Amino acid sequence: MAAVVVRCYKLSNPANVVFDEVHFGKFAGKYLNSTYFFDLHPPLAKMMFAAVGRLAGYDGVFDFKSIGLDYIAANVPYVAMRLMPALLGAATVPATYATVRACGYAMDTAALAALLVCVENGLVTQSRLILLDSPLVFFTVLTLLCWSMFWTVQDRPFSRVWWAWLLATGLTMGCAASCKWVAFFLIPTIGLSTLHDLWDKIADQSLSPARWSMHFGARAIALICVPVAVYIGWFSVHFAVLSTTGGDAAALSPEFQVTLDGAKQMVTDRDVYYGSEIRMRSTNARSGFLHSHLHPWQHDKGSGQQQVTIYSYADANNVWVVEPAYNRTVDTSQGLVPVRNGDVLRLRHKTTGRFLHSHDKRPAMSNDKNKFELSGYGFANFSGDSNDNFRVDILEGDPDIQGSATELQSIYSRFRLVHTNLHCMVFNSRKKLPKWAFEQIEVNCMRNCLPRMSTWHVEHAFHPNTTAGAPVRKASYRPLGMLGKIWEYNKLMADSNQNLIGDHPFAARPQHWPWLRRGTAYWGGPGRLIYQLGNPLIWWGSLAALAVFATVRMVLFLLDKRRIRLQLGGQRNQYISGAGFFALAWTCHYVPFFLMGRELFTHHYFPALWMAIIVMAFTVDLVTCRLPRLLRSAVYVAVAAAVLHAFHTFSYITYARTWTKDACLRAKWLPTWDLDCEHAIGGLKGTVPPVAEPVLVDSKPENGIDQAVPKAADQVSNDPKYVQPEFINLPLDNGSGNKMIQPQLVQALPADNDDQAHNEL
Repeated sequence: MAAVVVRCYKLSNPANVVFDEVHFGKFAGKYLNSTYFFDLHPPLAKMMFAAVGRLAGYDGVFDFKSIGLDYIAANVPYVAMRLMPALLGAATVPATYATVRACGYAMDTAALAALLVCVENGLVTQSRLILLDSPLVFFTVLTLLCWSMFWTVQDRPFSRVWWAWLLATGLTMGCAASCKWVAFFLIPTIGLSTLHDLWDKIADQSLSPARWSMHFGARAIALICVPVAVYIGWFSVHFAVLSTTGGDAAALSPEFQVTLDGAKQMVTDRDVYYGSEIRMRSTNARSGFLHSHLHPWQHDKGSGQQQVTIYSYADANNVWVVEPAYNRTVDTSQGLVPVRNGDVLRLRHKTTGRFLHSHDKRPAMSNDKNKFELSGYGFANFSGDSNDNFRVDILEGDPDIQGSATELQSIYSRFRLVHTNLHCMVFNSRKKLPKWAFEQIEVNCMRNCLPRMSTWHVEHAFHPNTTAGAPVRKASYRPLGMLGKIWEYNKLMADSNQNLIGDHPFAARPQHWPWLRRGTAYWGGPGRLIYQLGNPLIWWGSLAALAVFATVRMVLFLLDKRRIRLQLGGQRNQYISGAGFFALAWTCHYVPFFLMGRELFTHHYFPALWMAIIVMAFTVDLVTCRLPRLLRSAVYVAVAAAVLHAFHTFSYITYARTWTKDACLRAKWLPTWDLDCEHAIGGLKGTVPPVAEPVLVDSKPENGIDQAVPKAADQVSNDPKYVQPEFINLPLDNGSGNKMIQPQLVQALPADNDDQAHNEL
């Protein structure tokens, strides 16, 4: 009950879109409208929000477009949608208690662990909003609870209760992985524990090889097959619900897109001839079509010739005409001549008349000597030159379509274009070009590149001399099956996560998480703000507990070598096995982040934090196990009182409570905590928001061309893409190391750069 109160207290405050509610609330609406979208994360948590929204009456119309939008004015049942993660967060408290008890600890230690989880400000903040981390932590905790309970019935192998806890572990692990990929770190956690268990069973001479094989098989089914089935199952539901095409579908392969209702069913001429008008798509990337337009390269290294790029949408500037190589002809007296593997040809841009061209100039986004600029080159009464020549190398064809590996065919042939002079391949760099190239995708000519990003196929082909009424062989994309869709979507998620590199003002690297170097600004209003900051005593105490465990383990190891076996007051086996497992779990959930180059945030530490809290409770038990009962109880009460005091101190930024600027400044225990105290009473933004100044511009691409349009101040203030400054925290360094806030109207920052890749699509 206390956990429910802590998580649900003033859940309606603030009645505005906060932080990543921008994304996950919007995605709930997409589910309700059956409109396809792409996100970096698996679907389960988002579908849970959609289900709750539907039950509460959300119609999916409100789009959560920017931080600060008013829920009440739009009649959005946001409290019900926030209630779901709040209740899941509350459920982690009794689950923590049960986990500690399953590890063999007394009720006071279990109660202490539960209290620490209950009043951890960061977990409380995260569980009160429409965010994915509360479902993730819930299913992660449930997985480790089930695994701990499974260990309590090891003396009853293959009994019903034994199977129940083992299968429940796999089920909840699959659900956790279906919320966020951070849960994949449960695989080494549970996997290493399982391997250790099976290794010990090999030494058990009472266990026959057949019996050991049964143990192995049971764990393989429950801990591998069940999670995979659950993961696939939730994705199957995801695709069944999102049945209608949407804007994000452009990121998918055409084979995927044709499975969506309302998607264009591509049917085109199959055979490509000299004189055919073709549209070429980058096969293994989401970028789009080979494109050109009447704008020159403007970078210092370039030629100033016409830009050639990749553009995501089909338009007239993507059409190229296949022509013979420079100073060559083809004999068309006997009819149309097909393009064959190994042919050297030129591609003329239909709209501008210039040829696809490469030369010894560096491309816009690289100084690599093996990369060369691609351009459109030519002018009136000029027949071109040999730098327009490219060779068609067909890599593979469709095994069911005859001739697709020897003759160039739309859709079925996968090929590379090789520049005959430079011996480089037309290559999709996947890099976004500057605004002077309309932020389209760079394509260059690269030597020694792998086929993945230099493979192309013709999506559309048409020859104007095809005899009217004569039969023309057609080609079309084959729809992907469910497993193919899941595989492609997960590859897209992996690519997007890998490329998620930005400069979000509140990003934080893993080395800063355990000691709580900083938090994350979520929202700010007059006199109030939400700043996701953990309970510092719990974070620092759990980090110290991990250090204590590592030290104790090392000391015991060295003493064992000298045949000195300390029993730690009779707690040795319990502490080493219990704290050891959760220290291993913490390591598996924390260390891998150091290998990631993507942008990260403090909330990525939450699963590992829960595991560290368990170690902290075990360590307090170890330290006090030899003390008199009264003194031990006093220590427990002191720890509880300290964390409760810290929880109250930082409750103002957890619940968006009104506080003063002086109280805010006193709460900055570390100078790196960049709370915006100007939002507090007495600050610049504590009462009336500053007047907005006019802001530039909206960019709107039309046929690949950006047109900048200045906005007047009244237009900006009514534009939903812009928010008043009281809802934004922009840190600026004032030179002293403290963060200041610039009071001006600004475009809404991405609440979490997890959405950056989504926006770029």
